[in-house]
Formats: sequence, structure tokens, C-alpha cells
Amino acid sequence: MTQTHDDTNIIEQIAILLRARHDQWESALPAARGCIASLDARLWMQSPVPLKDKIYTIEVLQSLAFADADSGGVDDIANWCLYQLMALLYHSPNDSAILRDIGQNWLQRAQPYLAAIHIQYSTSSSSNSTRSSTHGLVLTASEEERLNAATMAEAEERLHTSNYVEARGILVPATEYFSRAVEASQRLGSLSGHLLIEAAEAFMSLGNVSYSRTNEQYFRRAIHYLRMATAMPTFNLPAHLQQYLDDYGRFVD
Repeated sequence: MTQTHDDTNIIEQIAILLRARHDQWESALPAARGCIASLDARLWMQSPVPLKDKIYTIEVLQSLAFADADSGGVDDIANWCLYQLMALLYHSPNDSAILRDIGQNWLQRAQPYLAAIHIQYSTSSSSNSTRSSTHGLVLTASEEERLNAATMAEAEERLHTSNYVEARGILVPATEYFSRAVEASQRLGSLSGHLLIEAAEAFMSLGNVSYSRTNEQYFRRAIHYLRMATAMPTFNLPAHLQQYLDDYGRFVD
């Protein structure tokens, strides 16, 4: 059996809602769950529906599942999307769109942990700034060295905490699938700057939550992808990524 006209209409309505009234995304959850139940009942994955239409349907539902990614995705819909994408990948292992969507699914799953880490880091930075304030006194070289060592030890200790551990575990598959998507797109001559910056951001995030002995390789890969994006004649990096490239790219061969 195929995807019905009603299912297609629901997907289009969800897509329109996410574009025009994103703050109302939760109102689409009942319709999305009903659509998923209908697709599963009709054995949609085994149907002759074109692959591109299946991918589009999953992408819309995945966008809904992660509409508020920092607070955590909608687990049942996010898991359904990942399962469908993995099933599609089994039959189309080199499809760049499927690989990219899987990478996005994993990257979005990491957002609550990355958001918590950002808050934790901001709080810690504020505390360190307060601690380092000497109320007009100048630190000696040895005092500054001890303060820097203590700050580094704190940062290393944070890497053992649950948010960092969870983020690393989720970001590893995100980077792997984005890398495969980039390679597949290169082979097809369809590589885009948007895919490259998604891949770069996944590697930057992984580098930020990894130990100093391993994070350099992730930052190098991020810089590599950003440089590839800037080499595209009609593509401009977002300002924050251009700044990142300007600040750190000169340290990478």
C-alpha cells in the first residue's frame, strides 16, 4: 500500500506550521502521531512510494520532533524517524540525504546536553573570574600559574560528568554520519556548503566535550570542512563560523 492523500496533506500542514508558526509546533504532535500510525499500518516502508518522498516525510517529522531541541526532542517521533532512516539506509547505503538526516538526528539528540554544558561552563567561568579578581592587586607569575593550573584541572574534571559523557556518546555517531554524507555528496558532485557547516558544527561540538588528548583531531576536521565551504564560489559562511575560522584556522595546516 502507498502513502495516502490524507497522510501527504498532514505532512504538508506540519511543514507549513513549522515555517510560519514555529512556536505552535506542539499543536501538530497529535496529527504527526496519527500520520505515523497510518504509515506503519499501511506498510509504508515496503511501498512503491518514491525514495525522495519518503525522505521528505521523515525530514518534516524529524524537524517537528526536534522543534525545541535544547529542551529535548519528542522521543517517540525522533526514534521513529531514526528507525525509518536506518531502514532506508540499508537499501541505499550511499544516499547522502539519508546519511545527512541521520547525522542531524544524532546531533539534535545532543543539544540538551550541550545546552546544559553551556550553562555549566558559563557559571564556572563567572566563578573563576570572581576568584581571579584581586581587588586591584596584581597576581605574581607563580600565582597566575597556579590559578591557570586549577582552572585547567576543573575543566578536565568536568569532562567526567554525565552531560559531557552523554554528549560525547551521541556526537560520535553524528560526526560519523555527517562525514559519510560529505563523502557521498562529493562522489555525486552535489556537495553543498550547508552540509559542510553542519558537519563542521558536529565536529566542533565533539571537540568541545572531548579530552585535550583527542579533541585536536575533531577541531582539525571542523576547520577542514569550513575551508571547503569557503572555497565554494557562491557560498558564504555564517558570521560566527567565519570568525571561528579566522581565529583558529591559522593554527591548522
